[in-house]
Amino acid sequence: MPASLLPYRKFIQEIDSLCERLVSIHRSYLSCRKGCYACCTDISVLAVEAFAIRRSVGDSLKGIPEEEEASEEAKSPMEKKTQAREKSPAEGRTPADKGTPLDKNNQEQDPPSSPCVFLDKEGACTIYPYRPLICRTHGLPILYPILEYDEAGRQRKSEEPQWQLFYCDLNFQGLKDEDMERVFQPESVLHMEEWNQQLVLINEVFRGSADGVSFLKAVYQGELGEKARKELFHTGRIPLSSLGWAIL
Repeated sequence: MPASLLPYRKFIQEIDSLCERLVSIHRSYLSCRKGCYACCTDISVLAVEAFAIRRSVGDSLKGIPEEEEASEEAKSPMEKKTQAREKSPAEGRTPADKGTPLDKNNQEQDPPSSPCVFLDKEGACTIYPYRPLICRTHGLPILYPILEYDEAGRQRKSEEPQWQLFYCDLNFQGLKDEDMERVFQPESVLHMEEWNQQLVLINEVFRGSADGVSFLKAVYQGELGEKARKELFHTGRIPLSSLGWAIL
């Protein structure tokens, strides 16, 4: 592993250790298993995560043009499900399937995203050892701060920040309201903002390294496609789909 990825590797080891502890605490409430792909959509990741995946998977990746589609045999279950619901005789499209909600507290669900390109035909992750941060936390109870902004778009600072708990609706089924406080203790939930901030700092260090500069230059020059170049420019992130299809 190159020196530029050592801080990221240590970070992943720490988050994996924490997630393993949380899984052991909540095991009786978790239905997550290999082949469950309800959360596995096409997300965008920071440069250090994209580089780590590309570097680790190596020859098992191949780039494809964005307009090129996988063969029917190579398509994942989520791809087939998404394509099957796209058209109706009347309007050409059916109403968006809400899919599986990620949080019981959400009253409205966003339309489904494209499936992750790294799912195999059984819905299993083909880059599981190298998956990014967000994928490592799927299914666990996650605590996020509720952020407020002024009219100019500046974040308001609060002396007593409010928090919101998220978890997959497939998990914690049957949990009664009176048991919530007992089950979701401060030490038994994932404080995601703390880990996100750590990852942002690690990413900034990586971007300044020789590997980071070279990788970003390649993305800006279009090596991963126009979609990746535009998203990196606008958001600083890279779509997983732009890293290529896994060779199954």
